Amino acid sequence: MIICGFGRVGQHIATQLEKDKQRFVIIDNQADRIAKAKRRGYLAIHADASRNKILTSAGINKKATAVLCTTGDDVINVYITLTSRHLNPDIRIISRANHRENVKKLYQAGANDVLQPFEIASLVVAEYVGQPVAFEAIVGIINEEKNFVMETLCIHSGCFIDGTRLADIDFAERKLMLVGIISTHALHHKHKNRYAIKDQHFYFNPAASFELQAQDLLVLLGKEVSIDYFRYQIESSRPKRRLTP
Repeated sequence: MIICGFGRVGQHIATQLEKDKQRFVIIDNQADRIAKAKRRGYLAIHADASRNKILTSAGINKKATAVLCTTGDDVINVYITLTSRHLNPDIRIISRANHRENVKKLYQAGANDVLQPFEIASLVVAEYVGQPVAFEAIVGIINEEKNFVMETLCIHSGCFIDGTRLADIDFAERKLMLVGIISTHALHHKHKNRYAIKDQHFYFNPAASFELQAQDLLVLLGKEVSIDYFRYQIESSRPKRRLTP
C-alpha cells in the first residue's frame, strides 16, 4: 500500500498496517516526517506524492494494491487522487476529506472511498458519551491499550442470535458496544443511518428493532476477552453438520 502523507492520520494507519504485517511505503514532502518514518523502520520517500514519477517509483503500476491519501490538505489529496487514477485505473484509492464540501470533489477525482475522520469522531462521541462501557472502549482504543479491540463477528446461520432483535441482546451486560452492522440483506434497508459499501451496507448504531440475519457482521468494541467469549457462544451454537457416508 502507498500512504501519501505521514501526519497524525498517516502515522496511525502505518502503525496498524505494521501490526497486521502489511507491506507499505510512505511518501511525504516534509523531511522531518520522513525522518520519523525511517526511525520507525518504515520504507519512506521524501517527495511530492502527486507527481507521476514518484507514484510510479512507489509501485503504483506493480505490486501496490491501494493508495491512501491522508494529508491534511484536501487540494493535495485531490491532486494525488487524480494522478493515481490516471496512472492506474484499477487501483483502490482511499482519501481523507478534511472538509465536508470537498467529499464530492474527491469522488469526482477518482476516489473509491472518502473518509471524514472528524465527523466520524463526533458521531461516535455524540452517540456513546453516556454509555460507560462504550466510552471506556473508545478511550482504550484511542490510547492503544492492548486489551481493547474492535472486531467483526459473523452471524452464522442457525446460531443463537440468528433472527434475533438487537433489543433482546444485552451488549452492555456482555461488556460490549455495538458500533454497527454490515449486511447485504435488502430487508434492512428500512433502517436509518445506512451507508453504502460496494454491494453491502453499514448500519451505524442500528435501532433496537433491527433483526439480525445470517451472514450479517457485527462491528463491536470492547475488551478482547469479552469479544472472544461472544464469538465462542456464536460459533458453538451453530447447528452441527451431519457427515455423509
